[in-house]
Amino acid sequence: MLKSTLLVVSLSLLGIPCVSAQAAEKIVIKVAYGTAGGPIHEGALEFKKRLESLDGKYEVQVFSGGQLGSEGEIVGQLQTGMTDMLLTTTGPLGQLNSIYYVLETPYIFVNEAQADKVLDGPAGDKLLKGLEAKGLVGLTFWENGFRQITNNTRPIKSPADLKGLKLRTQQNRLHMKYFDDLGANPTPLPFTEIYNALATKLVDGQENPLSLIATNKFYEQQKYVSITDHVYSAVPVYYSKMRWDRLPGDVQKQIRDTVHEMRAWQRQLGRDQQKAYIDEIAGKSQVYALTNAEKAAFQKAAEPAFQWANKEYGAAYASTLKEVLEAAK
Repeated sequence: MLKSTLLVVSLSLLGIPCVSAQAAEKIVIKVAYGTAGGPIHEGALEFKKRLESLDGKYEVQVFSGGQLGSEGEIVGQLQTGMTDMLLTTTGPLGQLNSIYYVLETPYIFVNEAQADKVLDGPAGDKLLKGLEAKGLVGLTFWENGFRQITNNTRPIKSPADLKGLKLRTQQNRLHMKYFDDLGANPTPLPFTEIYNALATKLVDGQENPLSLIATNKFYEQQKYVSITDHVYSAVPVYYSKMRWDRLPGDVQKQIRDTVHEMRAWQRQLGRDQQKAYIDEIAGKSQVYALTNAEKAAFQKAAEPAFQWANKEYGAAYASTLKEVLEAAK
């Protein structure tokens, strides 16, 4: 104690400011995701703002747009404790646990109310816990919105309109199967390569939520945008279990409570911006919203993909799919 006091006095006499080790230490949280712009990015910035305002002990570092790699690569970083938090779509997660392909199944949700009901209930809890054995702690579900189709060839109003189109998709075999069944040529590419792929005509089109089509200006390279709502893009928020287990209980609670309390705000943010996104896109592209009857044709065309997934992904997928469909009623 005497040595510590003498050190403080000595530093003060030398004019060096003295801050206690406890006050100087901050809990640094690295948040990463593969997309750029849209409600995921806005949610990350709001999380940073809310957590850093609590008591000054947090520093949240945000790495957007694939700065730390693709979503799949960031999953690996969480597993090894290199990165703390991941905001991800469920596309890359099925390779670790097939139950996540359920949320990638076309038309499993037909509206946002269904998605909220399921993901905030027991089925959602089961999905969040699906990667704990793989080193990821699920905290809550945010969202990225329903996925839509853009292209340079023709308006997409029926499944037949996709025939022959080279369409960028995620590295997701279920999505690829679905679009292949519709006659398209699914071409998986990282998100960061989409704009250039459209500009150079490497692909004819792509599919993403309106938020990403707008904020990444994909519409600059696309003549037609069709609102198909073919897949709801859920965003589970994951924390590195290796790093989570090192945190004190009160810190874990503050982080979990913050992201969980934000879920309604983050979802509503994207939903409220849909009209603005459409207006922006319509300045460059023709926007067509499918009727319910036209969507029904796309739903019918998804049946072979359902059957393929049941066979390909086995009992865990099938039972979770049944549970989610029952919860959505």
